[in-house]
Amino acid sequence: MATSLPMSSSHQPRRYRLVDHHGQPHLELDQDFESLEEAWDFASQWCNTIGGLADGSGANNPIGLGVEVSTESGHWRTLRHPQG
Repeated sequence: MATSLPMSSSHQPRRYRLVDHHGQPHLELDQDFESLEEAWDFASQWCNTIGGLADGSGANNPIGLGVEVSTESGHWRTLRHPQG
């Protein structure tokens, strides 16, 4: 699985953000990340800090969190849908 999308033709790097179970920017974790792994690692650490657990599948997916990536047009596209 690719770790991040290549830079766009406008040479702006992709940004990643965490979203809540409604697909909205997460209230406590609303910041931009440079890679999908960075965003997901941050979410996993946050879940461990608050006592959240993985979904039990062994994939270490924080429950109720998803990830979006920025597009060239300035919109966001869902990469991982929230679970839980």
